[in-house]
Amino acid sequence: MVEIRPSRVEELEEQKSLWKVAFGDDEAYIDLFYRTCVNPEDIIILAEDGTLRSMLALLPLEVELPSSERLSSAYVYALTTDPSARKQGYGRALLQYADSCLRERKVDCITVVPAEAGLFKFFETVGFGDCFSNRKLELLESMIPPAPPHSTLEPVDASAYGELRERLLSGTFHARYGGKLLEFQAGASRLSGAGLYRLAIDGREGCAVAEYTSDSSLAIKELLLPPSLMTGGVSLIKEALQADRYFVRTPTLWDGLPGSYIQPFAMVKWLREDLRQAWGEERSGYFGLGFD
Repeated sequence: MVEIRPSRVEELEEQKSLWKVAFGDDEAYIDLFYRTCVNPEDIIILAEDGTLRSMLALLPLEVELPSSERLSSAYVYALTTDPSARKQGYGRALLQYADSCLRERKVDCITVVPAEAGLFKFFETVGFGDCFSNRKLELLESMIPPAPPHSTLEPVDASAYGELRERLLSGTFHARYGGKLLEFQAGASRLSGAGLYRLAIDGREGCAVAEYTSDSSLAIKELLLPPSLMTGGVSLIKEALQADRYFVRTPTLWDGLPGSYIQPFAMVKWLREDLRQAWGEERSGYFGLGFD
């Protein structure tokens, strides 16, 4: 018998085991997620004859419109199925269950960051559409110039980062990350050897999230600075965090890094018809971090 429902506290270790098998993350990262992000009821599970087969997390965040109106959302994360039980439609069934639950709660939309390009097509089949893009650029260490004079970079905690981020993104269509999600990102960055930062260049303020993806590669998962100062921001980060390669993501509206290109990043499923009509595929917002 197949059962789909919110998870229970006593099922935590079984979920962690499935996560490790499916994604290969280390235990410190998995423990960080469960400690900072979710309550048991935020995890939806599919069990077959009492055995966990598939799961997903629904992370609460908000989407802010240019008018400053805030919409409620759930960010689908860690959707996975046990390798021995794949190709039976379990992931699709979980998403349909989540859709029904969120409609009952009057949530405005569901968001997701597909883990790979091929998954965009899968999420389209269950009602999601492209909505959020980033600018992306890969730089070798040798391509980055020295940091500009009169510039600084300092670590900040999740609360300070969130306040600064929202000031910089005011008036744009973007995802707002609450305290728990920013604590998760701060912890993930620390585990990798990086962090959350405030930048200042020529009296202008910005912020960045950095996370090592390997010993030689650094992902600048978010860089928010006036376009003319973005190159200087990357230079500041390079001086503080050494790597051979730097992968930089910035908002699509801020074309400040020569050679950057726009890449689809996150998808949305509007649960209100008026929002679907007003914010269809011709609109593009900024999702920002995502949890890769």
